[in-house]
Amino acid sequence: MRHKPLFLLIAIGTLAVTLAGNAAATLPANRVLAPLPALSPQPRETLVDETIAGILTRYHYGKEPLNDALSRQILRHYLEDLDPNRSYFLQSDIAGFAPYRNTLDDAIRDGNLKPAFAIYNLYQQRVQQRIQYALSLLDHEPDLKVKENYVYDRHKAPWAKSTSKLDNIWSKRVKNDVIGLLLAGKTWKQAAHILRKRYQNFDYRARQVAPEDVFDVFMNAYTHSLDPHTDYFSPDQSQEFQIEMSLKLQGIGAALISEGEYTRVDRIIPGGPAAKSNELHPDDRITGVAQGDKGDMVDVVGWRLDDVVQLIRGPKGSVVRLQILPAGAAPGSPEKVIRLVRETVKLEAQAAHKKIMVVRHDGRSYKIGIINIPAFYIDFRGRAEGEKNYISTARDVHRLLQELEAEHVSGVVIDLRNNGGGSLLEATEVTGLFIPHGPVVQIRDKSGNVEVDDDNDSNIAYSGPLAVLVNRFTASASEIFAAAIQDYHRGIVAGSVTYGKGTVQTLIDLNRFVPHDGNAGQLKLTIDKFYRVDGASTQDKGVMPDIILPSLINPKEFGEETRDDALPWDRIAPADYTPLRLGLTRALPELTELHDARIAHNAIWKLYLEGIRQLEAQRDEKSVSLLLSAREKQRTEHDRERLALANAWRRLKGLPPVANLEAAYQLTQDGKHAKPGASHSGGNNTSSNSSPLVPDVLLRETAHIVADMAALDVGSLPAPMTAAAGSK
Repeated sequence: MRHKPLFLLIAIGTLAVTLAGNAAATLPANRVLAPLPALSPQPRETLVDETIAGILTRYHYGKEPLNDALSRQILRHYLEDLDPNRSYFLQSDIAGFAPYRNTLDDAIRDGNLKPAFAIYNLYQQRVQQRIQYALSLLDHEPDLKVKENYVYDRHKAPWAKSTSKLDNIWSKRVKNDVIGLLLAGKTWKQAAHILRKRYQNFDYRARQVAPEDVFDVFMNAYTHSLDPHTDYFSPDQSQEFQIEMSLKLQGIGAALISEGEYTRVDRIIPGGPAAKSNELHPDDRITGVAQGDKGDMVDVVGWRLDDVVQLIRGPKGSVVRLQILPAGAAPGSPEKVIRLVRETVKLEAQAAHKKIMVVRHDGRSYKIGIINIPAFYIDFRGRAEGEKNYISTARDVHRLLQELEAEHVSGVVIDLRNNGGGSLLEATEVTGLFIPHGPVVQIRDKSGNVEVDDDNDSNIAYSGPLAVLVNRFTASASEIFAAAIQDYHRGIVAGSVTYGKGTVQTLIDLNRFVPHDGNAGQLKLTIDKFYRVDGASTQDKGVMPDIILPSLINPKEFGEETRDDALPWDRIAPADYTPLRLGLTRALPELTELHDARIAHNAIWKLYLEGIRQLEAQRDEKSVSLLLSAREKQRTEHDRERLALANAWRRLKGLPPVANLEAAYQLTQDGKHAKPGASHSGGNNTSSNSSPLVPDVLLRETAHIVADMAALDVGSLPAPMTAAAGSK
């Protein structure tokens, strides 16, 4: 998966800014763009470069030397970050960069940034040439009756061998952009006006690039050649990162990155407006931003990331509308508009919470407790200062378990879907609520030294049947919890294979090493690696569930194994631990059979699978027709399929069918109504909102699996182990 290293968190701040994108006033037709000035490195960047090289060489977990092999990796990353879709550089340009393949290591070591800037300056020239050509195509209405296709995913395509080849690619791209606007109801004249402003925004964006921006991209090409979680943060990005870590965020609650001409959603912050809406998802692209319920939609394709951020930010309680191109959808595909109310995202909003789900099982009702843990959080300052009631995941989960026990639940599901990790200490202590004393995770440093983190007492807060529900966005510390429950045979892990983020990072203030600067930024450095108590790493492979549940999330697009230069999976010696004998190993085949039999003839499950099928069919498309009539037919067919599925859900709820998707405010879930097209799965972020509304079938099926465990009388700890549970 390709990740542009410039990112910002949509968090705090008010909208007190002139809309920078509007600075690119529409130029008259045939106006030649002024040449872009060449950029050159600044003295400060030479010092920071040498500092980063020294730290990475000495302290990065992978211990990879800065040599010719790494030089080739850095060049590859740099070119991919600049031109991820291979739409600007020519093959001759790439050939011209050949001397840098084995010399960037020496340049970085010597603080020589001239090669990086030489590549970037040529890139800027190529961008301007493409903009000028695209603008020239808008002088005449394109012929949309020609039968041809536009391949929009070119990240693995060969570089164009000639300018005429690039012209052909861009003429198809412009046609596709026109079709997208025509399908949205625009006339040719309106479409040409919008696209002229859009392409000129590309030029405006290029003119705003400063030397520090080039340095950021190049340094992250270096850091990401070591592993995808080692990052350089410029001073501005460092400030944004600190805002994120404070967990007191005001805005929509989404981390955005710049990728090509698009602003892309990198991840959703638990507890924020975006997460609550369930309509914005990772890899969605933001193409327009509007203020309030009636403000004009401003096209932001081609804008600088920080300009888009300033548009989306705003005061608490205000409305922002985002125009979204869903993840995996082709450029020019139908877009959707979502409405979000900005608010402050506090730690409390991300706190663990519970509910009870009643499932009918073999003629009997079972009360299953559900505890959702969005992240493993802790108030480190409050803990260090000795506050009596400092905020802690383990404390919250312990309290919720006591409340569920008081309601006599038959079993518990810990929902870790979309839990990206957090405090390892809290993950360890939450694990201790379910197991006797013992090791929870092993941590290995770059020298091979292994430290074991233990649950420090034998008190158990809950002893009954347990399942852990995970998905592809379950990562890091949450994978440690799921792995420990699985390795101890304490419960069943259900869902899809987890992310596979098994590395530990530390944050280094570069101002400590760059004298008299005070503006050097920060380095997020991978220093350790996680291992399960059975000795296997969680890195790359993640945690394999005991019972696989199908997911709307595409594992080929998300997960550590999709990231370039991720550290490999490996194994060390097991820790000294003893798996529990609760009958789960013996019962797992029967639990799987019961699950398979239950879903085989389940109407809701079949509709859920149909939604996955529709989504995968759209994701598999890597090119689109440039025949307007074919695109109109395709859109009609997609809408027909989605409407048919939406009405099928309505029939299951006893609701009458609707005539169109806009009218399909169907399928009440927990007393709330949701719009069609929104993927609603009880917090199960799907990475795409192009599938029809679905209930949380995965959570309900996991609750049934726990009920199976209760019916089979497996998965419960013996009574003596829980004698001191109340004291934990």
